[in-house]
Amino acid sequence: MVADIAQYFYCPRKIYYLKVLGVPFRVRRKMELGNEEDEKEEVRLEERIAIYGFDRSSVKEIIHDLYLEDAKLGLAGQVDVVIRLDTGEYIPVDSKYTDQVEVQRNYRKQLVAYALLIEGAFHTKVRRGIIYFTKQKKPVVVPLLEEDKSSLQKDLESIRRILTRESIPRKVSESKCGYCEVARFCV
Repeated sequence: MVADIAQYFYCPRKIYYLKVLGVPFRVRRKMELGNEEDEKEEVRLEERIAIYGFDRSSVKEIIHDLYLEDAKLGLAGQVDVVIRLDTGEYIPVDSKYTDQVEVQRNYRKQLVAYALLIEGAFHTKVRRGIIYFTKQKKPVVVPLLEEDKSSLQKDLESIRRILTRESIPRKVSESKCGYCEVARFCV
């Protein structure tokens, strides 16, 4: 799942605890607020002149909550929004409900995963995506390079190794533990 990639890049131990040991995922209030904001944004999009920075006249289609799977990649996920421009270009949009308007590595990796899924489903090349910071109503365009896509393939292999070997990875950073859903189980 694409969500596993974001978890892995927050801290690889999250994959171990959630997927190998089956620790229940606890939805935080911030996540609930983010989901509520996504629903409101869907309605607001219909009224906007610009769609994530693109003139409405250049947007041919807006697809909300698109679920995609690619058995070959072993990847599946639901893209918040996919916009298709009149040029035929597909652009994944991933919404983030956070105070920091900064494209973090786990956000970028998640966007690359959505790009790969879109490429497989629509037989196209995805060259950019958007991280939309819902609290600030700020879209940030992220270039998606072929190197990013190749790198993600290796990352998926690393995640699969954690799952098959069932060995606990090292901690990434103690500073992340304060907001981690599995911190109380982590040793």
